Amino acid sequence: MKSFALGRRFFSLAFALALTACATSPVETLAPQGQLKMGLYKGTPTSILPADTSGVPRGIGYELGSTLANRLGVKYEPIVFEKNADVLAAVKKGEVDLVFTNASADRAQYIQFSKVVIRIEKGYLISPRSKINAPGELNQKQVKIGFSVGSNSQRELPELVPHATLVQTNSTKQAIEMLKTGELDGFSSNKAILFEMAASLPGSRVLPAVIGYEGLALGTPLNRQNSAVELNAFVDEVNSDGKLKAIIRRSGIQGLAN
Repeated sequence: MKSFALGRRFFSLAFALALTACATSPVETLAPQGQLKMGLYKGTPTSILPADTSGVPRGIGYELGSTLANRLGVKYEPIVFEKNADVLAAVKKGEVDLVFTNASADRAQYIQFSKVVIRIEKGYLISPRSKINAPGELNQKQVKIGFSVGSNSQRELPELVPHATLVQTNSTKQAIEMLKTGELDGFSSNKAILFEMAASLPGSRVLPAVIGYEGLALGTPLNRQNSAVELNAFVDEVNSDGKLKAIIRRSGIQGLAN
């Protein structure tokens, strides 16, 4: 009986040691190559915008990645793409370690997401050459509405405005030019992007109507075991110590949902 008890105790100890050996550290989970590669895209305060007078880029995704790298004690390597579709392709291939994007169901098939960090209203930006004043006026064949390739707007607009002519764009820069010339009557995205576009497009306007919401979260390639646990702990930490509020304020974002 005594030997049985000793054997069971030995087995329990061996099992615990095995679990410890299999456990991975936050660095091994989130930055397995010893540096944190953050996938970002231009033209939105949710990701990255050019440096201001401080000389430091701004953007919620950019700063969250920098803060996480600092807490992990690893080098931060922001990798900047022209559009979000390129970021999504990179995380799908495992070419970046971290993204900050809309945590939609289709993206959850290849991204392991944290809890939602911020929620943003979705809507329309109207060209300065257009007289449209309400969403109901958009649902006409002669009205051209742009969307970003790979965005959720690409999937949702056919249901929201089935009679409108939908036009794919490859970057916010291209969309701004098309709105400026009248090639597009409107553009649909989250309002953080729309207000940023409107700032460089005099006479354009973001319609007040809300056509949906995006819940943005941090995410890693799907095969990173337990990454959601580590990301959730980080999100809770930056929420509780006030760093998230400061990051949001510095980004200058508009269109956050209450």
